[in-house]
Amino acid sequence: MLNPNIVVVDHQGPLVTLKLGNVEIKMEYETAIQLSTWLRVHGKAAKRAAGDDSRKWQVIGNLEAVEAGDRPWKQ
Repeated sequence: MLNPNIVVVDHQGPLVTLKLGNVEIKMEYETAIQLSTWLRVHGKAAKRAAGDDSRKWQVIGNLEAVEAGDRPWKQ
C-alpha cells in the first residue's frame, strides 16, 4: 500500500503533477482523467475479487473548511 505522505497530486495550469516518493510525473489533464478512470475501474474490480462488498467512502475534502469559506482540500 502507498504511504499517504509520499503521494502528492497537484496541478500547474493545464498540467497535472503526480508525485510518488521521489518520482514526479506531469501529464495533460485529459490523460489524468483517463488514468483516474482506469484506476477506479480496476480498483473496484480488485475490491470485488477480494470479496469486499462494503460501500466505504474516503474523505477527500473538509466540510468545516468549506463552511469557514476556505478550500475543502489540502494545499
